[in-house]
Amino acid sequence: MSHNCKNLLIRCMDFRLRDELMCWIEESKLFEGGFDVISLAGASKSLADGSGEIKDFFLQQVSVSTDLHHASRVVIFHHSDCGAYAKENTFASKEDELVKQLNDMKKSRDILKEKYPNVEVLLAWGDLQDELGDKINFEIVEG
Repeated sequence: MSHNCKNLLIRCMDFRLRDELMCWIEESKLFEGGFDVISLAGASKSLADGSGEIKDFFLQQVSVSTDLHHASRVVIFHHSDCGAYAKENTFASKEDELVKQLNDMKKSRDILKEKYPNVEVLLAWGDLQDELGDKINFEIVEG
Protein backbone atom coordinates (compact mmCIF):
# COMPACT_ATOMS: atom_id res chain seq x y z
CA MET A 1 0.00 0.00 0.00
CA SER A 2 1.30 3.43 -0.93
CA HIS A 3 1.10 6.41 1.44
CA ASN A 4 1.20 9.70 -0.41
CA CYS A 5 0.85 13.27 0.70
CA LYS A 6 1.37 16.44 -1.27
CA ASN A 7 2.94 18.64 1.41
CA LEU A 8 5.60 18.78 4.07
CA LEU A 9 5.20 21.37 6.81
CA ILE A 10 8.38 22.46 8.59
CA ARG A 11 7.25 24.27 11.71
CA CYS A 12 8.46 25.42 15.10
CA MET A 13 7.65 23.15 18.02
CA ASP A 14 6.25 26.08 20.07
CA PHE A 15 3.06 24.87 21.78
CA ARG A 16 1.44 28.29 21.40
CA LEU A 17 1.07 27.70 17.66
CA ARG A 18 -0.91 24.46 17.82
CA ASP A 19 -4.54 25.58 17.78
CA GLU A 20 -4.29 28.64 15.53
CA LEU A 21 -1.92 26.88 13.13
CA MET A 22 -4.33 23.96 12.74
CA CYS A 23 -7.18 26.39 12.03
CA TRP A 24 -5.07 28.16 9.40
CA ILE A 25 -4.12 24.84 7.82
CA GLU A 26 -7.79 23.86 7.53
CA GLU A 27 -9.03 27.28 6.37
CA SER A 28 -6.25 27.99 3.85
CA LYS A 29 -6.77 24.80 1.81
CA LEU A 30 -3.00 25.01 1.23
CA PHE A 31 -2.50 21.54 2.66
CA GLU A 32 -5.09 19.66 0.63
CA GLY A 33 -3.62 16.32 -0.31
CA GLY A 34 -2.30 15.77 3.20
CA PHE A 35 0.92 16.76 4.90
CA ASP A 36 3.85 15.43 6.87
CA VAL A 37 5.30 17.53 9.70
CA ILE A 38 8.82 18.28 10.88
CA SER A 39 8.55 20.16 14.17
CA LEU A 40 11.74 21.60 15.66
CA ALA A 41 12.61 24.61 17.77
CA GLY A 42 13.03 27.49 15.33
CA ALA A 43 11.52 25.49 12.43
CA SER A 44 14.20 25.56 9.71
CA LYS A 45 16.75 27.47 11.83
CA SER A 46 18.94 24.39 12.28
CA LEU A 47 18.97 23.78 8.53
CA ALA A 48 20.06 27.37 7.89
CA ASP A 49 22.75 27.60 10.55
CA GLY A 50 23.23 24.23 12.24
CA SER A 51 26.23 21.93 12.15
CA GLY A 52 26.75 19.54 9.25
CA GLU A 53 25.46 16.67 11.37
CA ILE A 54 22.26 18.54 12.25
CA LYS A 55 21.70 19.56 8.62
CA ASP A 56 22.16 15.94 7.52
CA PHE A 57 19.60 14.77 10.09
CA PHE A 58 17.20 17.48 8.97
CA LEU A 59 17.57 16.54 5.29
CA GLN A 60 17.06 12.86 6.13
CA GLN A 61 13.69 13.78 7.60
CA VAL A 62 12.79 15.77 4.48
CA SER A 63 13.81 12.79 2.34
CA VAL A 64 11.31 10.55 4.11
CA SER A 65 8.53 12.90 3.08
CA THR A 66 9.72 13.56 -0.47
CA ASP A 67 10.96 10.06 -1.31
CA LEU A 68 8.60 7.83 0.64
CA HIS A 69 5.43 9.94 0.72
CA HIS A 70 6.07 11.82 -2.55
CA ALA A 71 5.59 15.29 -1.06
CA SER A 72 5.99 17.85 -3.84
CA ARG A 73 5.66 21.03 -1.77
CA VAL A 74 7.45 22.14 1.38
CA VAL A 75 6.00 24.91 3.54
CA ILE A 76 8.55 26.46 5.88
CA PHE A 77 6.63 28.15 8.70
CA HIS A 78 8.31 30.54 11.15
CA HIS A 79 6.72 32.87 13.71
CA SER A 80 7.33 36.01 15.73
CA ASP A 81 8.39 35.83 19.38
CA CYS A 82 10.32 32.61 18.71
CA GLY A 83 12.37 31.46 21.70
CA ALA A 84 14.88 29.60 19.53
CA TYR A 85 15.79 32.93 17.93
CA ALA A 86 15.52 35.01 21.12
CA LYS A 87 18.01 32.68 22.82
CA GLU A 88 20.78 33.81 20.44
CA ASN A 89 19.60 37.27 19.32
CA THR A 90 18.40 40.54 20.78
CA PHE A 91 16.03 42.15 18.31
CA ALA A 92 15.33 45.89 18.42
CA SER A 93 11.91 45.31 16.84
CA LYS A 94 9.55 42.71 15.40
CA GLU A 95 10.71 43.82 11.96
CA ASP A 96 14.35 42.97 12.83
CA GLU A 97 13.25 39.53 14.00
CA LEU A 98 11.28 39.00 10.78
CA VAL A 99 14.30 40.00 8.65
CA LYS A 100 16.58 37.51 10.44
CA GLN A 101 14.07 34.68 10.26
CA LEU A 102 13.17 35.43 6.65
CA ASN A 103 16.87 35.28 5.74
CA ASP A 104 17.12 31.88 7.45
CA MET A 105 13.98 30.66 5.65
CA LYS A 106 15.47 31.74 2.31
CA LYS A 107 18.75 30.00 3.15
CA SER A 108 16.81 26.86 4.04
CA ARG A 109 14.75 27.12 0.85
CA ASP A 110 17.96 27.33 -1.20
CA ILE A 111 19.39 24.24 0.52
CA LEU A 112 16.16 22.32 -0.08
CA LYS A 113 15.92 23.42 -3.72
CA GLU A 114 19.51 22.34 -4.36
CA LYS A 115 18.83 18.86 -2.97
CA TYR A 116 15.23 18.57 -4.23
CA PRO A 117 15.00 20.75 -7.38
CA ASN A 118 11.49 19.56 -8.30
CA VAL A 119 9.96 20.46 -4.94
CA GLU A 120 8.05 23.73 -4.55
CA VAL A 121 9.04 25.65 -1.41
CA LEU A 122 6.76 28.22 0.23
CA LEU A 123 7.78 30.51 3.08
CA ALA A 124 5.06 31.29 5.63
CA TRP A 125 5.03 33.64 8.61
CA GLY A 126 2.89 33.75 11.72
CA ASP A 127 2.76 37.05 13.59
CA LEU A 128 1.65 36.37 17.17
CA GLN A 129 -0.72 39.11 18.27
CA ASP A 130 -0.42 38.14 21.93
CA GLU A 131 2.15 36.20 23.91
CA LEU A 132 -0.16 33.20 24.36
CA GLY A 133 -0.72 32.61 20.65
CA ASP A 134 -4.49 33.05 20.94
CA LYS A 135 -4.45 35.24 17.82
CA ILE A 136 -1.93 34.80 15.01
CA ASN A 137 -1.86 36.55 11.64
CA PHE A 138 -0.67 34.13 8.96
CA GLU A 139 0.74 34.97 5.55
CA ILE A 140 2.71 33.38 2.74
CA VAL A 141 5.72 35.68 2.48
CA GLU A 142 7.31 34.01 -0.54
CA GLY A 143 6.45 31.28 -2.94
